[in-house]
This record gives sequence, C-alpha cells and structure tokens, in this order.
Amino acid sequence: MTTVNTATLKQKLSHYLGLARQGRDVLITSHKRVIARLLAEDGVSGRLPLIPPTRPVSELKEIGGFGLDADPIKQLMQERRKR
Repeated sequence: MTTVNTATLKQKLSHYLGLARQGRDVLITSHKRVIARLLAEDGVSGRLPLIPPTRPVSELKEIGGFGLDADPIKQLMQERRKR
C-alpha cells in the first residue's frame, strides 16, 4: 500500500494512477490524515453506463437568450460527424 499527500499526487498523478492500475492501493492524505483511497477498477463494470437523453435535441432551438450567431443543432451535428 502506498501513501501520498495531495500536493505530490497532483504533481505525479499518472504515476499513482499506474500504481492503482497494477492493483496497488494508494492512500491519499491531507495534513497527515487519510482522506481518500485510490483503487484499480475491478473489471466487473468496465465502463460507465450510457444514459439516453430525456429530451430530443430539437428542443435546443427553443432555448433562447444566448445570442448565438449559428444554429446549435447544426454545430452539434458537425461535431458528431468529425468523430
């Protein structure tokens, strides 16, 4: 088990994420007290679940007050095509 303070964790985050990925527990401390524990993914859940939208994208047109020069739906669709 590895212990690291928050300042060092910020500086070397990739290193400590690598340790967690290898299965090692990383205890995160602040003012010499443990505040969190970094663990590797257990492999059961894998990815976060995809949540379907609750409203259609066409409702974005109804939102006003932003003063947009372009159509936000067209911009979203262009961004999606790029991916």
